[in-house]
Amino acid sequence: MLKKRASNGISKSDKKIVTIANTAAKLFSSKGYVATSMEDVAAAAKISKGSIYYYFSTKDEILDYILSTFMDAVLENAGHDLQEIDDPEERIRIIILRHVTTYTGDMYLAKTLMQEAHNLPAAKHKKIKVKEREYFRIVFGALSSYLNNDADRDRLTVLTFNLLGMCNWLFSWYDPKKSIGPEQLARLIFDTFMNGLSGFARKGQ
Repeated sequence: MLKKRASNGISKSDKKIVTIANTAAKLFSSKGYVATSMEDVAAAAKISKGSIYYYFSTKDEILDYILSTFMDAVLENAGHDLQEIDDPEERIRIIILRHVTTYTGDMYLAKTLMQEAHNLPAAKHKKIKVKEREYFRIVFGALSSYLNNDADRDRLTVLTFNLLGMCNWLFSWYDPKKSIGPEQLARLIFDTFMNGLSGFARKGQ
């Protein structure tokens, strides 16, 4: 769930913004951004049609808020204390665990990011892409460290996209209500990926 931080707690206005954004994200992930109207969001959020425009002037402002806030949370989770972990393998494990728990915790947010970001105006979409590239850089750096910086950039790029591909699209098939919990899922992804990465390192490719 999206959250808004404030030094003295969360104001009523901030709570309303978060409610609207979370409601919109659920609609965008189920109906699609294009098919969802401001009126749909207002009705689902249980506020008047006129009131929603007090908080967001346009639908793309809502989408921008959703994606920016979600990516900020992803980046904060990924980078938190990461450089204090000396073991490169443990660093990768933590990245995968945080990614999986973040994405499975609110899959409607992850789905909105993956499938609806292209609907943003170019300038706003560019800002989201900057945040995505920063996250890519974090993962890329962790893999490079594990391989002792021996792999060339092109191969590391492929490995990074490979790992992100395993984690990003969980919303399309994962059911958290079944027996495999997020932590176990993260472990399975970690073991599968690291077995392949170990083989990559042994071959010296």
